[in-house]
Amino acid sequence: MITVKVQRNEQNEIEAITVSGHANAAKHGSDIVCSAVSAVSMGTINAVDLLLNSDPDVQLAEKDGGFLKWNVRPVEDPLVSEKQQLLAEGMVVSLFMIAESYGKYVTVHDTKWQGGV
Repeated sequence: MITVKVQRNEQNEIEAITVSGHANAAKHGSDIVCSAVSAVSMGTINAVDLLLNSDPDVQLAEKDGGFLKWNVRPVEDPLVSEKQQLLAEGMVVSLFMIAESYGKYVTVHDTKWQGGV
């Protein structure tokens, strides 16, 4: 199962998003659940990198896969920080949508959206 954990600060801003595990919904290379989670996660991180000219703090398990942690750290420009938060929130909402459709394979833990979106 893929587990998504969202860490927030006292202002309810996202501090980190951790995605770990494997969906195992189908054989390797044919798993649409894994592909969806990967596309949303990496697409968001690439957007932060390319659109905001930011250097996201990301840890990946490159060899075996199944692990990504994005430390959503504040940047000097408040507008860029705000946009980064918006992209991070969009990532969480998208992952919740996947979990709603494929709850057997994906779970999301986030205090802001405990009951789902």
